Amino acid sequence: MNTNLLDLAKGYLSKGVVERVSNMLGESEANTQMTLNGTLPTILSQLVQKSSEPGGSSSIMDLIGQVTTPNRAAGDVIEPAGGILGQLSNLAGGSASDASANQINSLLSMGLGVVSSLFGEKAGGVASALASYGGVKQSSASSLMSLAGPVLLAVLGRKMADEGTGVSGLAGLLSSQTGAIQGAMPTGLGTLLSRIPGLGLLGGLAGSAVAGAGATVRQPAASIPPVSSPVYSDDDNRGSGNRWLPWLLLALGVLGLFFLLRSCNGDKAKETASATADSIGTAAGEAASGMGAAADSAGSALGAAMDSAGSAVSDAAAKLGAFFKRKLPNGIELNIPELGIENQLITFIEDTSKPVDKTTWFNFNNLLFDTGKSTLQAGSDKELDNIAEILKAYPNVNLKIGGYTDNTGSAAVNKKLSQDRAETVMNGIIKRGIAKARLEAEGYGPEHPVASNDTEAGRQQNRRIAVRVAKK
Repeated sequence: MNTNLLDLAKGYLSKGVVERVSNMLGESEANTQMTLNGTLPTILSQLVQKSSEPGGSSSIMDLIGQVTTPNRAAGDVIEPAGGILGQLSNLAGGSASDASANQINSLLSMGLGVVSSLFGEKAGGVASALASYGGVKQSSASSLMSLAGPVLLAVLGRKMADEGTGVSGLAGLLSSQTGAIQGAMPTGLGTLLSRIPGLGLLGGLAGSAVAGAGATVRQPAASIPPVSSPVYSDDDNRGSGNRWLPWLLLALGVLGLFFLLRSCNGDKAKETASATADSIGTAAGEAASGMGAAADSAGSALGAAMDSAGSAVSDAAAKLGAFFKRKLPNGIELNIPELGIENQLITFIEDTSKPVDKTTWFNFNNLLFDTGKSTLQAGSDKELDNIAEILKAYPNVNLKIGGYTDNTGSAAVNKKLSQDRAETVMNGIIKRGIAKARLEAEGYGPEHPVASNDTEAGRQQNRRIAVRVAKK
């Protein structure tokens, strides 16, 4: 009989833990418990989905590694003394105190990266659905997601240790939980989640819960979409009309095979490949017939999507203006965009009529961080190189680096993340030959928004790194 990971996790999220968390979030215990009851199957379903994706099991092992000590070579997962499950047990039995609050904050901080890794840009929409279902603030729902994520990972890690399961068996272990997830998914929450596009397995489970709302017996687990079915992120699947995409990709692959075989084996291979392509084309057409007008012309839709992506890139480039050569006082020449941070910074430094103040900030344009982390991606190097060259050319200039987030999730967790990211940028400039005494970093979290946090576009603008001149 398969172990129910949800039941194990609920055992650690006891009444005592719920009481401490409720007090900290300013929510009623009943609403907190109700939200947690929906959060656990929501998080676990995303773990199941991720395990079915290429490289997904290794990614989950990395997440488990944040709360346990995995040994991939031996296939062991060991929870260290005082790990997350031990902390929860202490919270349940202890009294309310600053230490308890610090423990909860530590758990929430740990879970922020987990939620971001699992849900990406859809995290806000899922938190909103959980908030509506449980009657809590969206920020509280985000915090409860950050709590449930590490708990489930710790329970999963302990289960793997007990059964000697390595990374190769992780997907099978998780797929065995789909029936429990469907059984635990509240109907009201399922209705809300089913409206969020691109949730893959979670969307299927939510839809099943909604469809079976009037039935006495829940839909059997066998009807859940297979874990091995292709799952696409929201970036690839903006609406239900794009479900023809797997068929399109398969058809394109067959066409590639067709041309290869024709060049190698002549007309006979051509006839065979053509027949196969016709068969798959027919199947794709039948599968797409109920998907709406968007599936009528896969080629046209794909072309439109490519045009849209190209336009987005062009628009982003246009906002920064044309690139040009700007020579610095030390003779170094930078190739920079007219409206980019580099040109704005140089212009401010050289303008003697503009004094140093605390309100003039310049936003980085191309800094890329790993989701929910302070790790910079390789695409960020050029801007850091340019800022370092500017500081070398103006040796009297000092900079302050500010990190900012949107208001999704715990303010304390967001502030720490913004501080870590600001320090990462500062350290990147220091590594390029700039004295540490010339730089300062501070994280402001959700403070000082530059756009509304009510829309994804606004939240994206609020997630930023900026600099101001502290001395010139």
